[in-house]
Amino acid sequence: MKKIKVFVLLVVLIIGSFFIYINQNYATPILMYHSIDKSRVETYSSVSSTTFRKQMEFIKDHNYKVVSLFDYCSLLKEGKTIPRNLVVITFDDGYKDNFKAIEILEEFDFPMTVFLIVNEIGKDSFLRSESIVSFLGDEDMEIDIGSHTLTHAYLPDQNRTSIKKEIFESKKMLENRFSKNVETISYPIGGFDKEVLDDVEEAGYLCACATNRGFSRKIDRFALRRIKVTNRDLGFRMWAKLSGFYNAFRKPKNPY
Repeated sequence: MKKIKVFVLLVVLIIGSFFIYINQNYATPILMYHSIDKSRVETYSSVSSTTFRKQMEFIKDHNYKVVSLFDYCSLLKEGKTIPRNLVVITFDDGYKDNFKAIEILEEFDFPMTVFLIVNEIGKDSFLRSESIVSFLGDEDMEIDIGSHTLTHAYLPDQNRTSIKKEIFESKKMLENRFSKNVETISYPIGGFDKEVLDDVEEAGYLCACATNRGFSRKIDRFALRRIKVTNRDLGFRMWAKLSGFYNAFRKPKNPY
């Protein structure tokens, strides 16, 4: 009988410790997309438009609240309590097919942030300035833009002058071109170091997105970990990625 009691106590302690651990490591899921080109789903971080719509339907049907990256980061900056049902949607690179994603998001009234590579705007396969101006000027859409640097350079490999140019000038150029404050940035390939974090804050960004890289599990608004969404993420897989605990079981990768 004594052995049974000890065993039960150990089980309770293990289960209790597990729940304390995941509760302390909850993080609002920031979804990372790139393209909704069906032809690239097997070779690239892409989903088909059909799957993307189903994923948005899943979010709506399960009563998640999609908020803008700006609003989420504002809560972090102000130290406010973060509700457990929030979701943030982001797209990297600014591919032309992102406009289709925007049309789908408009159906659900979901906001999103598109991170633009300044020097790629208007080039083949990328969004044109006219398209960007059109969705930024549409009052029925809550679509924001952020910087994905000037050239999509892997920042940890650049010298200090180049890094500052990628971070500071990309922000200014986007703001001047689209007459809109650029508050967010996404690190190409998720790479950054401690000096990059300082530069981003100095440049006046509210927050910055990485991939699943980071120095620790602690939430840092200048190194926000995101969750890559693939064409396979439906049903239970989508639920897992939206749970807020997905990154709790993933070891942070070295950011550089």
